[in-house]
Amino acid sequence: MKIMLATSMSGLGGTENASLRLGKLLAAHGHEVHLASSDGPLIPEAEAAGIKWHNIDFYQGAAGYLKGTAAFFKLLKAERPDIVHCQMARIVPACATMAKIASPKTKVFYHARGLDPETYPRIAKIFDKLGVYIIANCKHEREKIIRHGFPAARIAYTYNALPDAPETAEKPARDTVMLGTLSRLNATRNVADSIRVCKRLLDKGLDVKMQIGGIGEETDALKALVLDSELAGKVKFLGAVRDLNAFFADTDILLNNLNLVGDHGAGVGNNILEAGLYRTAVVSYDAAGISEMVEHGETGFCTPVNDLDTFTGAVETLVRDAALRRRFGDALHGRVTRLCSDEEIYRTTLAAYEL
Repeated sequence: MKIMLATSMSGLGGTENASLRLGKLLAAHGHEVHLASSDGPLIPEAEAAGIKWHNIDFYQGAAGYLKGTAAFFKLLKAERPDIVHCQMARIVPACATMAKIASPKTKVFYHARGLDPETYPRIAKIFDKLGVYIIANCKHEREKIIRHGFPAARIAYTYNALPDAPETAEKPARDTVMLGTLSRLNATRNVADSIRVCKRLLDKGLDVKMQIGGIGEETDALKALVLDSELAGKVKFLGAVRDLNAFFADTDILLNNLNLVGDHGAGVGNNILEAGLYRTAVVSYDAAGISEMVEHGETGFCTPVNDLDTFTGAVETLVRDAALRRRFGDALHGRVTRLCSDEEIYRTTLAAYEL
């Protein structure tokens, strides 16, 4: 099968990594995989995996969108793929329209990874009329899109593919408990709440430190919060994290304070899946589809959104109980590797393509 992934690959965010992992998985199963995207730091890895990259950037303003659409039309006419798998909503109308003209037998899919809440009703209606199929990135996202009017028969869900298996999931013995966050540093990711948790635990006399992985527009504000909270020496900023082995070897508890309510957000987050892969205990706000992986009291703690007191109590429990950290890490590992194994992601993706 010839499959064309269409997206932006300009950064190191969740969509870029999920697109790369999916492309590598499909290529490993013998499919001819093409990537129509902007340039970015993950492109060399994609090409090394046998994915054919086409430099098409839809994200350079209105003129860039039109230019990208024209280039995509030429690409479709030349390649005539079986599947166009759009990883972002903005490009779907252009891709679907060009496919109808240049390659009518091509099925167009949108991989739903979250939209602004007010956008869902419009997207459901427009994508239905365009004849697009949807793959949601969790059960919660599928149900949300159906609730907004999209036909249930044309939407499936599959979780994100996992990165390569870790070299080791063992954590060295240490007295200080290392808290960690791994996400884009923006307002939605709300890493400020994680810093506040670290401060509260230190004020209680607990021996904790924190490492913050990721980059983003909130970096300077978060560094200022660390200084204002007198946490210099206790919190370190790692920047963009490429070495997951090193990050999770040094992280005892992953904190995830997504500031999402209602229809905001989607999926379970690559950071949650990665924590499971590395047998790392997780405390998260119960946002989007996270509870599909982090089952409260079973595979981690999943607490009400923006309830910082309850969240802090959950983290404190894990700081004080190394055995519970190990139990949660092992339980999350089992759930993640069962639902997000290469075999399962491949099976569910191919089943979606057959809708």
